[in-house]
Amino acid sequence: MMFKNIQMLRALAAFMVFCFHAAPQYRAMDGGWKGFERLASFGFAGVDVFFVISGFVAALSTLNKERTITNAGEFLRRRALRIYFGYWPILGLALIVYAMVSGFSIAKLDLIGSFFLTNLDMTRLVLYVSWSLTYELLFYLMVAATFAASVRKVICCVHLASVLLCGLLFFKLGDPLSPIQIFLSFFLEFLFGVILFIHREALRSRWWILLCVVGACFAYWMGAARMATDGAIRILTFGIAAVFLVILAVLLERSRIWIAGRFLVGLGDASYTLYLVHLILLVIFASQLRDLFDGQPGLLREIGFFSFLAFSVWISRLFYIRVELPLYLWVLGALKVRRAPSLI
Repeated sequence: MMFKNIQMLRALAAFMVFCFHAAPQYRAMDGGWKGFERLASFGFAGVDVFFVISGFVAALSTLNKERTITNAGEFLRRRALRIYFGYWPILGLALIVYAMVSGFSIAKLDLIGSFFLTNLDMTRLVLYVSWSLTYELLFYLMVAATFAASVRKVICCVHLASVLLCGLLFFKLGDPLSPIQIFLSFFLEFLFGVILFIHREALRSRWWILLCVVGACFAYWMGAARMATDGAIRILTFGIAAVFLVILAVLLERSRIWIAGRFLVGLGDASYTLYLVHLILLVIFASQLRDLFDGQPGLLREIGFFSFLAFSVWISRLFYIRVELPLYLWVLGALKVRRAPSLI
């Protein structure tokens, strides 16, 4: 089963991250819309949405499956293939573009760690957002390991782990910027997504819609006001906001109040592509287009920048259709791995 509104939410999350990374270019060309800069300033919170969605989808894909090694292996192979074969083509494209851009050096980058997603140091990654893919792979390994236990035991462990992680993070045990604390923060968001799926039947009342809208708006406002980039404050603001958004998306679809159309679902399908390829497009923008737009009158400058954002989304969708999707399906066929209802 694929939740169409979840796919739409993926598109929103990827676009949030894109805007966050594009904002410095907008400021550099003296962009005049302060509202964009304010919204883009917390666009990094799109990552929190991704992790909650990942937990929800992982539970959707596994909790109704027979607890066998075969099913565990199939889940892990499918997720790993999805991540790597969506990532590697864009990684290769990034290296080509970076080599062509004057003044851009790849000498200090960890090419091996970038290729295998084994390095979490953003300053040494070819695509610096790929650190989140490393976390995803670790989370999927943990999910695959749960096939060794019954569903009832898994559900108990998920709730217990969530309580323990809340204690560790909210009582500030350790440096909030340490790798282990960052990992635990995002793992807690992943577990939030799993818990949402487990208790999805309890989220039927339409009063949840109002609660989710108000809760998400308030949490984002608090997170933006506090610039909650890490630690417990990020979980309490942007993490909670992500939970509300996922609940809202699921509730609206299940109650048939609003279901995302084909266009928005299509953008969601290409969200992984946008999440990765926008970094390459921003390098091209900074080296080739920014000065051109900067020299234009105010209105033309704004039109140029926001046309670039729209063009980037279109390119991502095209790359997904022409490259990423065919390659992924070919790999699944070649390795005889069964395709999941949702690719991401």
